[in-house]
Amino acid sequence: MGCGGNYLKGWINLDIREDIKADKIHNLEEYPYPFKKNQFNEILVKMVLEHVKDPIKMLNELTRISKNRGRIKIIVPHATSYANFSNIVHKINFTEDSFQKPLLEEYELKEIILKKKEFIYQNKWKRYLPFKNILKIFFMGIYDDLFFEFEVKK
Repeated sequence: MGCGGNYLKGWINLDIREDIKADKIHNLEEYPYPFKKNQFNEILVKMVLEHVKDPIKMLNELTRISKNRGRIKIIVPHATSYANFSNIVHKINFTEDSFQKPLLEEYELKEIILKKKEFIYQNKWKRYLPFKNILKIFFMGIYDDLFFEFEVKK
């Protein structure tokens, strides 16, 4: 979803822009998406979810087009990252706690289960900083990006 200039062979690449290589042209803010229910085993949403007005609605739509036991993989910039602050079109911020189970229930995202979350470091030395969970309160930019993997349970 939102492939941009990163066309992946073997995937159905979707983007809103007509000037790049994509298999489907579609605005991710328009629902429903041009796919059948239960169509995909795996969906990759890389650096896109922070751009949509309603990420919960998007996650519900991704769930609709995913097969049972399908995987939804999401990469977003961490709320405190330089990349997040420097992009003026970001609408939503994410932290490592954005998809805790009680929040998923509150958002009524009952058919997805968070299976994995990881920090992605653009600068490898950051992974060796001690006490990052405490330092993040005092220093911006310790974390770069976040990876979330959900399993769809229908």
